[in-house]
Amino acid sequence: MQHVDQQLAVFAKGQKNNKGKAITAVMYTRVSTKEQADNNQSLFTQAKHIKQFAMNNDLQIIGEFGGTYESAKSDERVQFKQMIAFVKRHKVDAIVVYSMDRFSRSGPNAIYISEQLRKIGTEIISVTQPVDASTAAGELQQGIYFMFSQYENQQRRLKSMAGTREKLLQGHWVTKPPLGYKKITEGGQKKIVITKEGRLLAAAFRRKIKYNYEFTEISKWLSTRGLKVSHKRLSELCRNVFYCGFMAHQALNGEIVKGNHEGLITRNEFLKLNGMLQIRPAKKPKSKMLDHLPLKRHMHCSKCSKPMTGYFVRPKKLYYYKCNTKGCKVNRSAKVLNRNWEQTLSNLQIDAKYVTPIQEQLKRKLESLKEDSGDGLKQYRSNKTKVERKIEMLEERFVIGEITKDLFDKYAAKYREELVAILEEIDKCGISLSNPDQVIKQATDLMSKLQKTWQLSKSTERSKLLKAVYPSGIWLDPENNSYRTFGLNPAVRCILDITGKSVEKEKRNSEDKLTYSALVARSRIELPTSGL
Repeated sequence: MQHVDQQLAVFAKGQKNNKGKAITAVMYTRVSTKEQADNNQSLFTQAKHIKQFAMNNDLQIIGEFGGTYESAKSDERVQFKQMIAFVKRHKVDAIVVYSMDRFSRSGPNAIYISEQLRKIGTEIISVTQPVDASTAAGELQQGIYFMFSQYENQQRRLKSMAGTREKLLQGHWVTKPPLGYKKITEGGQKKIVITKEGRLLAAAFRRKIKYNYEFTEISKWLSTRGLKVSHKRLSELCRNVFYCGFMAHQALNGEIVKGNHEGLITRNEFLKLNGMLQIRPAKKPKSKMLDHLPLKRHMHCSKCSKPMTGYFVRPKKLYYYKCNTKGCKVNRSAKVLNRNWEQTLSNLQIDAKYVTPIQEQLKRKLESLKEDSGDGLKQYRSNKTKVERKIEMLEERFVIGEITKDLFDKYAAKYREELVAILEEIDKCGISLSNPDQVIKQATDLMSKLQKTWQLSKSTERSKLLKAVYPSGIWLDPENNSYRTFGLNPAVRCILDITGKSVEKEKRNSEDKLTYSALVARSRIELPTSGL
């Protein structure tokens, strides 16, 4: 027998054999509808078979989840999410379900969830569809079960929609009728009739057509007669063709059909009413707002990392950028930030007479990067996964109350900062060009007239330009209204490195410099002073 050196055992690799160890598990049961849950027969059957299976296979059930109706089309289910959090927190060995479609019918997302659970050592076990997911064949088979469950869901939906469409084409409304109508049974036949509220709505529509009153006035008029409808709701109701005797529904695939119900107003009245709504003054176009706030959504708040929006102060006739995160309240003048941004672009710009030699050096630099960046990129991606996992675990601990909000904010900010730095390094490594000559020419031409291009561009072109230079956006430093820039386009970074320009605000430590020097050749070209 081979003896194990206990001191060296900590350096062992591979998954440890857990034979003889008690296997912990949770059980999950569900049905798709409230009627099935009220009947409880299906839930009882599922629970009975799962507990019997656990007893026969020496599984220790330490938690029970589900026991109610939850649609499996989406994995945003209350009991389901609680179970996943419990499994991660307690490192549970297995989730036991009656069949794979009880776990999820979301197809690819179910496969993704099962893979994530497998990484932390949790297996999904089906009582009626036993597979060994620890093997390649078993993992494939489990994936097929998940995909087939999604296919069944889609088939049910198609059949249901086909039946709905047939009824609608015959003039029968299949769901709850809108305000002003109700369903009744008369002579054994179901029909939709107008209610007292419906007659009031009809009078309101005709007041709008005849006198063109504002919806706020019509809302008050209805309220004095016992029908409370907001002015916004009235505007929505006016656009519903149901009120002129027709029907519109998703199952009709863009068609309008005549209904068997009586309309509150005629077809001509409906068209006249909606014609009046269309000639209302148009709202201020968004493009004009974006002309004054070109950095909107691309600029992030450095305090909370959220994209910044903007607004207009009419008395001052000034635009402002704003962070909408509660408690953050970063608020800065758009005029100042836009001016500072143009200065940032000016600092990035290169002299047009140096474009040709820069292009030649850039070609050589790209070839060097392709050869040297492989191992570094792999390590950075590994580090990125680790930090993302830390953030995920931190959020879970905060949600279940293990840590305070102060501790959460402190460490969340630290991990996000680490993640941003890693993403920056990944961007440096990730150079893969299918047509390098064309890309180099476009990049150097753009860099030689960067500020002018920005000034002459419209809002949509400015957005594209910003994404081209800084794909990950920019971060506002509210202390001095300057920008912290991460994720610079790799081609732009190489150009700046060749010319000797530096746009990094933060200092690198010696380790960062050594890593960077291994990825990017630090050679410079001797730029002539004239003659180009």
